[in-house]
Amino acid sequence: MRSLLTVLIAALVVSGCALSPQRIEVDPQVQVKASNVGHNRSVQVIGVDSRGKNEFGSRGGVYDETALLIPSNDIKAAIADTVRNGLQSLGFNAFNPTDDTTTLEVRLEQLDYVPEPGSVVNRVDLSLVLQAEARRGPTTHTGTYKSSVEHKTPFTPSLAQNRQMINNILAKAIERLLQDPEMLAFLAGADFPGDSE
Repeated sequence: MRSLLTVLIAALVVSGCALSPQRIEVDPQVQVKASNVGHNRSVQVIGVDSRGKNEFGSRGGVYDETALLIPSNDIKAAIADTVRNGLQSLGFNAFNPTDDTTTLEVRLEQLDYVPEPGSVVNRVDLSLVLQAEARRGPTTHTGTYKSSVEHKTPFTPSLAQNRQMINNILAKAIERLLQDPEMLAFLAGADFPGDSE
């Protein structure tokens, strides 16, 4: 009986240290207060993933090289859909581009998931950089939206927790984009939104 208990404890220790890969569905949910700031101006949204790797990071543990967090869907499409829906709620025409449309390219430059060192992971640091570039004719307006957050957990984060952490930090950055008064003013037709009158 004692030997069986020892084997079970050893199995639990090993399973706690050797973490398996996780596939994360990217589906950021943003909070946008409906308005008509866009005045039905046409915006074509393009999502871009500019990161140099597919994974967000490793879950850590003994075999951190294989315990990766990998997106299970198209990040570019997920970002574009979220921004497009947000702009539509703000009164823009984001689904039927016209000839005089403004192009909004939203690029995910960085989304890093970094667990604390060691075999047991109780802290995770996430950092994100989102860049938006709006173009209308020869005129361009850009915005950069950064986030960093530390999560402390009593146990190594589960798939559901990791999905929530990654989608939350992405959603917050997209919300800042959708709340950026200068970016919204440019999308609504003001070529130089930051200039004083």
